[in-house]
Amino acid sequence: MEEIKKGYESLMADYQRSVTENNGWSEEECKKSLDWVLARAQKYADWCGVTRDEVLEGWEKARTYCWRNFYQECNQPDPEKMKGTPVMLYKDWVAKGERLYGKDWMNWKFKCPTCGHVQSLGEFKNAGVDPNYAITCCASRFNLGGRKDCKWTTGGLLAIGGVYVVRPDFKIILAFAFADEEK
Repeated sequence: MEEIKKGYESLMADYQRSVTENNGWSEEECKKSLDWVLARAQKYADWCGVTRDEVLEGWEKARTYCWRNFYQECNQPDPEKMKGTPVMLYKDWVAKGERLYGKDWMNWKFKCPTCGHVQSLGEFKNAGVDPNYAITCCASRFNLGGRKDCKWTTGGLLAIGGVYVVRPDFKIILAFAFADEEK
């Protein structure tokens, strides 16, 4: 439990430094930002079934720059805006992938939500393309199959994929669904 408290303590230490050093932000602005961070962390905690301190610990471990710049909508999007798309913790997503395809990730298959093309990480790797793209980009973007005009990616303007995967640092990845969803 001691390590989890470190996330909250790290955030509070930087908050206090911001208030004390008067680096262009008023105490009121800092307090408003801190309240936003704590409320957003609680939303993530409720969403993921963990504690607020676990969320803060993950975020603080990943943070490498000013707290007020790190904590904002683009880095910690509102879970309320993600309704209608399944959410899985990373460990559960990995367990599901292993149940479907085994421990070798290169055999894992994903389905493009737009054209329906089924692709594997191994196919991407064998073609000299970063295999991680198989999780978030249609193979057609790399001329590896799929509908020629598709070019779909979960990182585009529209957030359409298959499942939100919440990493251990509580960053969110919108991934294509597994091609062979369990029945």
